[in-house]
Amino acid sequence: MRKAYHHGDLRRALVDAGRALVQEEGVAGLTLRAAATRAGVSAAAPYRHFTDKEALLAAVMAQGFVELGKALSTIEVNDPLPRLHAIGHRYLEFVAAEPALSQLMFGGTVTDGDAHPELAAVRGSVRDTFAAAIRDAWLAGAIRGPSVDAIMLTMRCVMQGLATFVATGEIPATRVRSLADSVFATIDTGLVPR
Repeated sequence: MRKAYHHGDLRRALVDAGRALVQEEGVAGLTLRAAATRAGVSAAAPYRHFTDKEALLAAVMAQGFVELGKALSTIEVNDPLPRLHAIGHRYLEFVAAEPALSQLMFGGTVTDGDAHPELAAVRGSVRDTFAAAIRDAWLAGAIRGPSVDAIMLTMRCVMQGLATFVATGEIPATRVRSLADSVFATIDTGLVPR
């Protein structure tokens, strides 16, 4: 039976419900009504926290970026190039563990940072972690390239391609590490000074 009033953190319950719907049915399966039903509240209740479906999607995405940021923050490798590789591995491990969420996060579903400042902030924080690792490796002479921005764009394109293959199952989760090592070695051929 549906509760008339949700005691506790309704926003969090709706985000969790939205995330579960994305995992089970994809982005198309997430509606405010479906999230409300899953959270056990009235169809009108989500509007106390979310103006529309996109706002809920942005909150689900933000939750994912927070979790990815936490995973990246626990890397305890200081040497610049191995640290960059470790960040790449951790990112791909996250995608393998959360394929539907990752497709939502990196699929361009919600792109307006002005409309969703929480999402823009946490997405930017993850991007900054990646950029800082590239900058540190570049400044240390561990990688070469015309600029940190150029290397960042190249690396993001490669990592996004890999992530897409992992999220869609084209690369099985059991092969993520070995294939990532192979890709990193190929990239290193062009970026690492000899």
